[in-house]
Amino acid sequence: MTFFRPLRAMAVWTIAPLLIATSAWSQQGVSDDTITLGHSGALSGPLSELNKEYLSGAMLLFDQINARGGINGRKIELVTLDDGYNPERAAENVHRLIEKNQVLALFGCFGTGPSLKSIPVASAAKVPYFAPYTGADATRTPMNPMVFHLRASYSQEIEKMVDHLANIGVKSFAVVHHADPFGQAGLDAANAAMIRRGLPAPTAAPIASDGSNAVEAVQKVAAANSAAVIMVTAGNSSPAFIRALLASNYRPMLYGLSVISSRQLIRELGEQANGLVIAQVVPSPFRVDYPIVRDYRQLADKAGQSYSYTALEGYIAARSFAEGLRRGGRDLTRDKLVSALESLGDWDAGGLKLGFSSRSRTGLNFVDLAIISKGRFTR
Repeated sequence: MTFFRPLRAMAVWTIAPLLIATSAWSQQGVSDDTITLGHSGALSGPLSELNKEYLSGAMLLFDQINARGGINGRKIELVTLDDGYNPERAAENVHRLIEKNQVLALFGCFGTGPSLKSIPVASAAKVPYFAPYTGADATRTPMNPMVFHLRASYSQEIEKMVDHLANIGVKSFAVVHHADPFGQAGLDAANAAMIRRGLPAPTAAPIASDGSNAVEAVQKVAAANSAAVIMVTAGNSSPAFIRALLASNYRPMLYGLSVISSRQLIRELGEQANGLVIAQVVPSPFRVDYPIVRDYRQLADKAGQSYSYTALEGYIAARSFAEGLRRGGRDLTRDKLVSALESLGDWDAGGLKLGFSSRSRTGLNFVDLAIISKGRFTR
């Protein structure tokens, strides 16, 4: 199911100009009966499954909205373009989405490097850039009025991990990280967390996003014999590293970021995915403590989708954005959308209160630690 919705959405760009050309609102991505949004992300390459998983959760909500007649009489069209996780292609895609497809806003654009290149394009055109799938501080500081982050930052995730580990006496760390802006963001956050606690700098071991040098990464962290390894990995690199680790005699404590691609990891490793602690920026989709989780599960069940943290994050992002669209009213423009999103600081998304305002562009600061035991999350 995760493949069909993004691919269907990607095809929308061929008809979107015909839809919006008939409306006085075309420059704002709004026609009489359609709101057009844009997304650039990895639909191909080693990180594509993670991006599609996020989109699958968002489409659950957008499809439900459209089935009910849309928002203020307009249905939502999501135009998705493949950038293969290439930053330059992402910037080109965002320019195309703004100039050719004339989207109202960018939604859920994927990745740190791509966002660092595409955010300036969106900002220069004064197009809202909502819920990028990255926690890098470089996309958040200084605050950009056009960029709204739903999730907590990588710094907050790593702070939670290091705080937990330091409290149980761990003093030696290693960081396995992608050799790209995403990996550097995680490594920088880990270094800062160590400095705050007077701990030695972590051993740093780069790994390719496709996991092709996983053995070398394991050898480097094993040589340091660090007690804990923080994995700043996503997509194919995550299971590749763990496979290489299991083939060695080195058994550190393993901690991973929320973007580790846990569903892919569990599917590929089965019960060998054991004892891994993952930072999560949304509540567990396997529990029903939160009303928004119950709502997500109902739609996922109906669509035949398995539950996942990443899909739930996409669903929460879509639901939050949809509330901004609703508050923007029938006379919707980009400026009114920005003002509406700023007003969401008083909105309960279903057990989760957002923190957007004129002075804050971060919706959630939620971070929890979840454990994978024998191929299943235990909390």
